[in-house]
Amino acid sequence: MVNFTLLTALAVVYSTVQGAPTNNDASELAKRVAAPVRPSAYTKTVFLDNFALKTLDTTKWTYDLGTSYTGGPAAWGTGEIQTYTKSTNNILITSDSTLRIIPRKETSGAWTSARIETKAASDFACPAGGRLRIQARIKVGATNAAAGTEDGIWPAFWMLGSALRSNYQSWPGVGEIDIMETMNGVAKAYQVVHCGTAPGGVCNEFNGIGGNSKMTRGVWHTIQLDIDRKVSKWTDESLTWSIDGVATLQVKPSSLQNNQTAWNSLAATKKMILLNVAVGGSFPNAIAGSTTPNAKTVGGVNAGMDVDYVVVWST
Repeated sequence: MVNFTLLTALAVVYSTVQGAPTNNDASELAKRVAAPVRPSAYTKTVFLDNFALKTLDTTKWTYDLGTSYTGGPAAWGTGEIQTYTKSTNNILITSDSTLRIIPRKETSGAWTSARIETKAASDFACPAGGRLRIQARIKVGATNAAAGTEDGIWPAFWMLGSALRSNYQSWPGVGEIDIMETMNGVAKAYQVVHCGTAPGGVCNEFNGIGGNSKMTRGVWHTIQLDIDRKVSKWTDESLTWSIDGVATLQVKPSSLQNNQTAWNSLAATKKMILLNVAVGGSFPNAIAGSTTPNAKTVGGVNAGMDVDYVVVWST
């Protein structure tokens, strides 16, 4: 999510509107999982929110507000143009017990949206010699959005090294893992890591290292990241992304020129989870080839992101 200059390319290491929601199909609703079952390979549930409360559980999450962290880069370091709020116009728990984040264009022409991150008490790390799975069930956008109406709309499910909290200028060294980003109404999920130093460095900053894969819009998907440190050598560790149970990307230490410090910032250090819908910024601008949002861009529920649950399992 943090892309400090115009993101013009991704280094691929593995192939890979205002109004009510338009996707109310009963079969899709039936697939939603209020309490995901922990896989037998994992012994602990280290974080879970199935959004069962009537409002956001602020014992687990904190709202990121405004246009930057205090003392952090302007525009959240990405060039995004919205102001984040905690208004129910932008973030709420639905009657179906899902989290909904809604970007909106206000009558003034300004954009608002929402962004949340897990609290420090919920920080987690993959144990040495173990495995960690971070998973969410997510729906973004609408199935029938007209071309251009989601230009600049940028939903994301991602993680940052929790060390960022003590120094908001410490990106990308703290490590960032973008589990799912999608933008401009395109049926793709971008999956990227940021680490090391910028510009350049072993993570090819400010672009990062990653890839993209197909992800249909307006329907639910299970989005997953597996961190595997259950290996004999750290150089055999891996990060593997999956959508609906199908692996889409793998990054290993060799992808980072076997730089152990950079790798550990991704695979070994404590992380926090973030969920947000940004508007505009370097990444959607680069994908669109022009400045976003534009006159066609429409906010509202159909441009937003719904989240059924977020869970972290560990060995």
